[in-house]
Amino acid sequence: NTRAERGTVEKYWFENGNIGLAKTLFHRITIPLTPFDSSIEYESQPVNTSLIIDWLNFGLSNPDDLDKIIVNSHNNYDADGSIYLGSAHNPFDIIEITLKRISKTEYQINGNITIDFEHEMVASNEDFTFETTLQFLS
Repeated sequence: NTRAERGTVEKYWFENGNIGLAKTLFHRITIPLTPFDSSIEYESQPVNTSLIIDWLNFGLSNPDDLDKIIVNSHNNYDADGSIYLGSAHNPFDIIEITLKRISKTEYQINGNITIDFEHEMVASNEDFTFETTLQFLS
């Protein structure tokens, strides 16, 4: 019912002494989706939402170069993916996401995920495959 629109990737520093996390560089990918009818009665239609992949800890010597990065359940880089739908953050499993540099600040992203809508009892789980571009924010 929807498709991925042009998104962003950004990097940020985070630390939390309470959990023993030293200052660490993470990346976040945000991919808006075209507005769509979710068929959820208590939500305004069409729905505007995004895929968020956060806490990506690539450990790269050059954190500005994400060319040929592959994210999946085996090398997830501590990734946390979710989509806000049905008044809930619904997690998703990353089957595979690949990044390919197409210019100095742009990447092509191809993704295959399984959204766990059953986790929050919003709907049945759903596979979603997408392709779009990301703008690297500095």
